[in-house]
Amino acid sequence: MVFTASTPSASEIFLYDSASSTPQQLVSLSTASPPEPRFIAAQKIAYLDNPNAGPAKIISLELGTRATSTEVTVNGYVPAFAYSHDGSLLAYLLHDTSGSGKASLHVRRGGQEKTLSLNTVAGRGIGRDDEVRLEFAPDDKYLLMVDTYLSNQGQAPETGQFLVIRSADNTVAFVPPAGISSNATMATWARHKDRLYYRDAVGVRSWDAGATSVGTMATALHWYDPAPAADDRWLAFTEIDNNSAPHVRLYDLQSHQVLATGTVPRSHPIFITGDTLWYLEEQPCVSECLGGPSQTSGRVFAYSLKTKSETGLPFTDVHSLSQLSVVSS
Repeated sequence: MVFTASTPSASEIFLYDSASSTPQQLVSLSTASPPEPRFIAAQKIAYLDNPNAGPAKIISLELGTRATSTEVTVNGYVPAFAYSHDGSLLAYLLHDTSGSGKASLHVRRGGQEKTLSLNTVAGRGIGRDDEVRLEFAPDDKYLLMVDTYLSNQGQAPETGQFLVIRSADNTVAFVPPAGISSNATMATWARHKDRLYYRDAVGVRSWDAGATSVGTMATALHWYDPAPAADDRWLAFTEIDNNSAPHVRLYDLQSHQVLATGTVPRSHPIFITGDTLWYLEEQPCVSECLGGPSQTSGRVFAYSLKTKSETGLPFTDVHSLSQLSVVSS
């Protein structure tokens, strides 16, 4: 697996091999912007370099040789990127940094690039409801784009973007229905079918590719960080309790019940296998927190759905598992 460890002025990418249990540093960047590393092949990763001055880059790195290749160089800020599962498509978001608020989505195939103009992004806030995500459907036929943000006046993701485009021709396949799905955010694909899960003002919704309507899975469920299990039996997510503390929950897609994983504060779950979760420890803020009364400690835990117990992992500075990528061999 690869993961990011960050400080206020730098970001480092590490490779963790479970056979050695000793993280190896792969990349050191002189910026605190998350590099979002992920595997794009069994022996190849890609990551973002958004420097404080100069163009942004998407860079690939061969694990065997440590050789790097710059895939994209653009003027502006790249908040997210995604490769299709077959490696033939590269999508990335681009925000203008000159103050215009211009945003665009770019999809590259075989050296040819398609650009889609998006709504102006007047500014970004910092909070749990802020989400930027690009994610291809399991069969690569669709691309999900979520670019919501918090303004100074409070939550306003309807002035950001949420859409699904068809990979074949870059046309829009789905936009959450106006009214009933205002403020749609916090979305993810199922693992093995073109089914999208997301949250709106009503609760948690689902949309099947090609359908003309959305389904309601759970009303009044205000989830964060949804992640599907490898066998599509479960959805893991974060929920904030009445004391503003985050907890990791499980949604059973067979019984449609929500189950707890523990009583201590945890967040940002991801499934490693069908019955094993990784998530982050949360701790109370000792001073002002930008996202709420608690913050991640940097520690990662593994949770077993079978034994209903957790085990600490050898990481001490990981603050978002969305910046973590896992490959098994």
